[in-house]
Amino acid sequence: MPHTPALPPPPPWLLMFSAADRDTLTDTARTAAELLADGARPEAVLPARLLSTEPGIERLAVAAADTGGLVEGLSFFADGLPSPRWVSGRADGAAARTAWCFGGHGSQWPGMGRALLDWAPEAAKVLRELDVLLPNGVIEPLRSAADGELGPPDTTQPLIFAVQVATAHWLWSLGLRPEAVVGHSLGEVAAAHVAGALTLEDAARVVAVRSRLLAKAGGGGAMATVNLDRHTVARRCERIPGTVVVAAHSAPRQTVVTGESEATRALVSALEAEGVRCRLIRINAASHSPFVDSVLPRLRAELGDLAPATPHVPWISTVDADPDPVGLASADYWARNLRRPVRFTQAVSTLARRGIRAYVEIGPHPVLIPPLRETLRAEGVDDPLVIASGQRQTPEPVSLLRLLGALHCRGLEVPALDGHIQAEVTPATDQKPPTHRADRG
Repeated sequence: MPHTPALPPPPPWLLMFSAADRDTLTDTARTAAELLADGARPEAVLPARLLSTEPGIERLAVAAADTGGLVEGLSFFADGLPSPRWVSGRADGAAARTAWCFGGHGSQWPGMGRALLDWAPEAAKVLRELDVLLPNGVIEPLRSAADGELGPPDTTQPLIFAVQVATAHWLWSLGLRPEAVVGHSLGEVAAAHVAGALTLEDAARVVAVRSRLLAKAGGGGAMATVNLDRHTVARRCERIPGTVVVAAHSAPRQTVVTGESEATRALVSALEAEGVRCRLIRINAASHSPFVDSVLPRLRAELGDLAPATPHVPWISTVDADPDPVGLASADYWARNLRRPVRFTQAVSTLARRGIRAYVEIGPHPVLIPPLRETLRAEGVDDPLVIASGQRQTPEPVSLLRLLGALHCRGLEVPALDGHIQAEVTPATDQKPPTHRADRG
């Protein structure tokens, strides 16, 4: 059956500008918006001079699927209005050392991943490999997902994982490399693969077994975020009749709890009565709680012959405070990953103390951005770059180009991408700037 490409022409664009100061950059953006609105082609609105690579220069990147979106992004920047279409920053070198972060359940949305199949050959190659490796496949579920929830853990989580690793491979294909990786719950499987601890085949096996057993352990339960530190929340959990426990240390003052529905809701009601902000989360299974104890022996048995390699990229564990490198990504590790609280804020604090100021959340939709920002603020990190590779209801090519633009604005020289990126060449290359619209990425 013939397939209609997910992205209609024209393809997405990324326009990049630089200037010595913010006022000049604003004037440049306003002029470019006016030219595009009058019918100029995107490549015609760029300045004639070379794109500056001097440190400290002001930079602007505007990503959109069509000219109208470019006009909107440029106009909003010029008027000082926020918009997901533009990113700006000073080329201070922050993006030279970037942590890649992988979130867990909750980032899914119907339609995710479809554009990767048509636009990004390297990502599509990985998705085709995973289509064979994962029990329910990948390509048909991604293409056919209707509006609404995608389903239980064993249906949804392998798809989230697939989008994560396909996106990571696409970034690799451009020559981008992380300084370190970190994962939240399910996201640790993708982190393990990107770090080099697991092959793609083994990572697919882990996510398939983990999600299948988690679905079997479901049996109800509830989950909620609580805007208090983990120590306070743990003490409050102990006062509630029934079982409710801390499931994740997301940020210094954001803790996730899970357990029996009645107990979890009782905790939330008591805290909300005291003015504490809480939010109930709809779940299919209460991971990181006693609900999963019954499936842990089976998980260890099914993954018992895993032979993980030593990571070649630093992988900051969110399971163990001081993990044994030999035990990383073993069967017992994945049992602890499913049962223990997620130590995400501690992992991000570790990265911050290593001087990392740029954090890319890789996945279908950002779920880690707020806790990342809160933790970095608590650590006193000055002007961090926190950006996501995907955004719900936004075609991946647009959000990925925006990601490249954000990295460029903070000092990283991004590669040309078959005409999608429109910018004057830097002094470091001999290539001429693209002057045509590309048909593929």
